[in-house]
Amino acid sequence: MLRTLFLSGFLFTLSVQAQTQPRVVLAGDSTVATVNEAPKDRPTLAGWGQMLQEFMPKAQIINHARSGTSTMSFRALGLWDRVLKEKADWVLIQFGHNDQPGKGPERETDAATTYRENLRRFITEVRDGGGKPVLITSVARRVYVDGKMTSTLTPYVEAVKVVGQEMQVPVVDLHQASFALFDQMGEKFCKLYGPSDTDRTHFSTEGARMIARLVAEGLAREVPELRSHLQLVPPPPAGLPFEVKHTIVSEGYDGKTCWVHPRAGAIPGKTPSVVLTMQKLLLTGSDVFFALNDTRSDDLGQTWSPITEHGETLGRRSEPDDVIVATCDFTPKWHAKSGKLLGIGHTVRYSGDKVIHDRKRETAYAVYDEKTRQWTSWTTLEMPDDPRFHSAGAGSVQRVDLDNGDILLPIYFKGKTDKYYSVTVLRCVFDGTKLLYREHGDVLTLESGRGVYEPSLMQCGGRFYLTLRNDTAGYVSVSDDGKHFSKPAMWCWEDGTELGNYNTQQHWVTHADRLYLVYTRKGAHNDHVFRHRAPLFMAEVNRDTLRVKRATEVVLVPEHGARLGNFGVCEVSANETWVTVAEWMQTWGPNVAIRPGHPLGANNRVHVARILWKK
Repeated sequence: MLRTLFLSGFLFTLSVQAQTQPRVVLAGDSTVATVNEAPKDRPTLAGWGQMLQEFMPKAQIINHARSGTSTMSFRALGLWDRVLKEKADWVLIQFGHNDQPGKGPERETDAATTYRENLRRFITEVRDGGGKPVLITSVARRVYVDGKMTSTLTPYVEAVKVVGQEMQVPVVDLHQASFALFDQMGEKFCKLYGPSDTDRTHFSTEGARMIARLVAEGLAREVPELRSHLQLVPPPPAGLPFEVKHTIVSEGYDGKTCWVHPRAGAIPGKTPSVVLTMQKLLLTGSDVFFALNDTRSDDLGQTWSPITEHGETLGRRSEPDDVIVATCDFTPKWHAKSGKLLGIGHTVRYSGDKVIHDRKRETAYAVYDEKTRQWTSWTTLEMPDDPRFHSAGAGSVQRVDLDNGDILLPIYFKGKTDKYYSVTVLRCVFDGTKLLYREHGDVLTLESGRGVYEPSLMQCGGRFYLTLRNDTAGYVSVSDDGKHFSKPAMWCWEDGTELGNYNTQQHWVTHADRLYLVYTRKGAHNDHVFRHRAPLFMAEVNRDTLRVKRATEVVLVPEHGARLGNFGVCEVSANETWVTVAEWMQTWGPNVAIRPGHPLGANNRVHVARILWKK
């Protein structure tokens, strides 16, 4: 199974200042070669070799790969002599495409004999010159038969593996990784990786970058000596008032269900105890959730208790007409006034494991008992008898608890005949057992997509900030009293350009008088991720302009091919804030469920990004 490097430690970045700059020389064909002048019919044509520098910024990359070459013709053209003259520290070798039958006597080789002999000779000569060879199997062609990936390169791929094992040379199995990726994503999507609609071998610039990433991840796995020279995640900007450390709560899945909605609440103490709730998702359905589970850490995420299902109190329930109701999008948070951990989410109703389209939705809540480590049975918040609140819930939101114990709880709602969701903030009271509605503030609307929904509220510097989800963009609103809010404005960078987040939630992090937004967005080489919902970013917000400071953007959780759009924020202590998220193992068709062994490493990890404040 292909895995992402350093799964146990989950390092934020593999970039380490090297004492020397290694010389890395590439030998290969057109899929590797640098394209200096792209043809007019393929203006984006690029080879992965010219993109490798992005992932090895501390190395000197020298690319001698040439279009049309094989292990035979590369030597005959004098290109191999150029490789040897470079006196490289490392030589990466990828051939096979032009060694296949039908390429002509000056290029083709036999996978069982001459191809292997040529590879052995390459390896011996690199070693004789003081360098270290690395073999790379042929990148897969994007050729589909009846919608399924196919390959004619298998004999050459196997030959590389045999020679590598025989001569104790590291092998990066790029063919397996690229084949699995293309097979998962499907033919329609993979056309985006080609320089034209008909070219199924070569790559566009973005496609070449993706293949270079697969090579870099393979090097990190197979060549430990090169790990310190690899950078798979952009380094954080200098001068941040925090550092980020990572832990993994759990990982692995069976391809049928996966963990989603991991959100944590902290119980104060000398060392706070953190209770994290999450639930299983049926991968073959759409938003089909099961009972809530929890796990607990009493040592700031170093260890976790066994994941425990709370089916009797936080599970599904039966209603008339074979309807099943469940609670989901649940967020626990400490309520200081009552001294209770109060979790709030909303309900969802199913018929035959399918979400009922025209359904009633309520805000659901439950209370955690610290002594027994059990939850009360979830119940629902009683709302005013108002048809607008037919479907009204507080799923996936952040709330604000005031000093007097009142709770400002943002919800989204709509009536039976309404086209768009609207948002308002409820003022509620909680006595440690029961949550009661008292009033609500302004109604915020947007006649676009499905309206505004999944709102999150934060108090900072004496003001209240509300962020809202919309199908085409995220929006922000501000209030002085938590009741009356400004007209929602689209999230933008400080220069006025759109942030690029859309159709998923955003949440807040705050420290002292600084306000931060946690979000996903387009434009991060993440077109392969469903709705661009990974990686997970955080950046500071200018509280005066309500715009995001691009220079402060940091990756909290990198992407490994799965979306990270449903997450939570937990204020663990004055010095520590957590962002928790799971790799949601669904994508678009043709293969909606992400299979185990994803080439980019997605494995339904439940991540904790610990934000440790420096001051």
